[in-house]
Amino acid sequence: MKIFYLTFAISLMLIIGGFLLPPMGIIDGSVLTAVGELLMFGVLAQLPAIIDAAKNGKNIKVTKGDFTAEVSSSENN
Repeated sequence: MKIFYLTFAISLMLIIGGFLLPPMGIIDGSVLTAVGELLMFGVLAQLPAIIDAAKNGKNIKVTKGDFTAEVSSSENN
């Protein structure tokens, strides 16, 4: 997990450095791609918790349109 945080910090520093180097004020498409990839690391870090929830009998529902995320127990209360 330490490697994740190390690479996350390096990625952030590279993106911030890219904004500070000339020409300033121009957001290139590669910067947007880099930020998207950076955010994906956070999703991948949560993947073990999602798999663990599925193994413990949880129902997981994710939709994209109007964003819905649901984790519920399969037990009837």
